[in-house]
Amino acid sequence: MAGTQQTLYYGDADGNLRQRVTNEENPTTPAGWTPLDAEAYAAKLSQIQAAAAQRQADIEAAEIAQKKSAYDALIAANLDPAVATTLTGYIPPTETVEGS
Repeated sequence: MAGTQQTLYYGDADGNLRQRVTNEENPTTPAGWTPLDAEAYAAKLSQIQAAAAQRQADIEAAEIAQKKSAYDALIAANLDPAVATTLTGYIPPTETVEGS
């Protein structure tokens, strides 16, 4: 007879995570995986998500820096700023006047 439904959590040596829902009474751990409790799984998942978000932020910052560099070079070559923006995709920040 099947047991109650349970969620099992696993991690492997490479830092991968796995979640499994089963009705088995005595489920076996898949080869190469280590059982984790829900808190450890959630903590590791949070770390993975934070690292992925940081990688994405780094990629976006590098893309903006590349666009700005190209924009600055076009401006230095006396191209119209609107044309430089169109060509590079870089939109310079609007300047604010002190006191406004």
